[in-house]
Amino acid sequence: MDRVAIYLRKSRADLEAESRGEGETLAKHKKALLKVAKHLNLNIIRIREEIVSGESLLYRPEMQELLKEVEAHQYDAVLVMDMDRLGRGNMQEQGLILETFRQSKTKIITPRKTYDLEDEWDEEYSEFEAFMARKELKIINRRLQGGRIRSIEDGNYIGTRPPYGYLIEKKGKERYLIPHPEQAPVVKMIFEWYAHDDYQQRLGTSNIANHLNELGYRTYTEKLWTAASILVIIKNAVYIGRVQWKKTSYRKSTDVTKKSEKKLRPPEEWIDAKGKHAPLVTEELFHKAQEILKKKYHVPYQLVNGITNPFAGVIKCDLCGSSMVYRPYGNNAAHLKCYNQHCKNKSSRFDYVENAIIKNLKKWLKQYKANWDTYKEPETSTNSIELKEIALKSLTREIEELENQKSKLHDFLERGIYDEKTYLDRSQNLATRMDVTKAAIIKANEELRLEIQREKAQHDIIPTVETVIDLYEKSDDSAEKNHLIKSILDKVIYRKEKYQRNDQFEITLYPKLPKKNDT
Repeated sequence: MDRVAIYLRKSRADLEAESRGEGETLAKHKKALLKVAKHLNLNIIRIREEIVSGESLLYRPEMQELLKEVEAHQYDAVLVMDMDRLGRGNMQEQGLILETFRQSKTKIITPRKTYDLEDEWDEEYSEFEAFMARKELKIINRRLQGGRIRSIEDGNYIGTRPPYGYLIEKKGKERYLIPHPEQAPVVKMIFEWYAHDDYQQRLGTSNIANHLNELGYRTYTEKLWTAASILVIIKNAVYIGRVQWKKTSYRKSTDVTKKSEKKLRPPEEWIDAKGKHAPLVTEELFHKAQEILKKKYHVPYQLVNGITNPFAGVIKCDLCGSSMVYRPYGNNAAHLKCYNQHCKNKSSRFDYVENAIIKNLKKWLKQYKANWDTYKEPETSTNSIELKEIALKSLTREIEELENQKSKLHDFLERGIYDEKTYLDRSQNLATRMDVTKAAIIKANEELRLEIQREKAQHDIIPTVETVIDLYEKSDDSAEKNHLIKSILDKVIYRKEKYQRNDQFEITLYPKLPKKNDT
């Protein structure tokens, strides 16, 4: 076979063997698979090494890339130590892996068997091996989870880092928390401020965060305090001597390239045990804080009132990058202000900003019309498209030539002209050149697509923007206005200095549709 990739991945057993000093696993596996490749006259063009151990595709970037390449028919086969090295996660992921190989007619080669998933027996055998690997993984995970739960029930803390206010102490098999000499008093201070006996002296989470920042205190990660980070502390029962586990669940996305979704479990599903550590606040103070927190909760404004800001998600702060948010002030005019409370960007009346955006949008459209009226060379765009098509054909021919060179490499190996090292070096060099050429093809395709789109946009953008402006000025529905603005603007950047007043501010519009000179 002329196009074969090697995929290497460590298992938990490999990690345990390495800890016992039995040598680096991937190096041993690579040596063994190269020996198999030589014996079977396989031409290795790519070696992918997964440096992490994990059953989920989400955490295996090399496997994600390999599947994309397999789907693109880049390989005749993939060489692995065993079937379960490809994956032994859930049924959905295993099915995705096997189906990708089957659809692309890519074989799976191990030292003891070659699997052709087009063959009914091989397909059934591979599915059986995947099933057994999944069962083995479940048993391992069950044991690991059981060990964690028993450790928590004994009062140990198994988190990777301590919560703010504590340090981790280890003694033999015990792993528990001890108060941090500098942070522990801050935790107590936060609870006392939030649940002060005198209602008039109580501080909200934002004010507590501001006070701590002014006093020079920083979070565990040396960042400024925010209302959200204060809430994390107030809600955490670790400060009354509890250790909790399984408060959240992680559900894998149906798209394996996306992150898993985090969801809070019902309290009855939590594992809650008395910890070995000393509490930093009394239970009375902690529960008082929880009661205050419950009373302060309200349904988010937009869920009750709907969208009130026609530019929601569009206007960004030029100083910190945060969104500019709509703030009504009773009988006074609503304002736009930066969501980041520490930002120095000055707020402005909403109607001033709205008028400025529509005015600048009309100005931009007028200039665009002027540019289009003076641009009377339609053949230029056509020529540009033709040039890009020629470049694309040239790159395609280059790929074909590289494929021919790859076949010659295989012949040289069989005839003994190249030794194994020279063969692999040349194969890697050829693979690199192919990667560069394929990347150039992708770029050329994208440039060609954009050029065609740009030619079309020259005719479409003017009526589109005119229609949006007309409908925006006639509409009283903020949600409809928001939809209209987002159809033509990527974003608007807003900046206002301390000395500026009223409608003195700067805005920069970023239209969504391409202009004539975009690349």
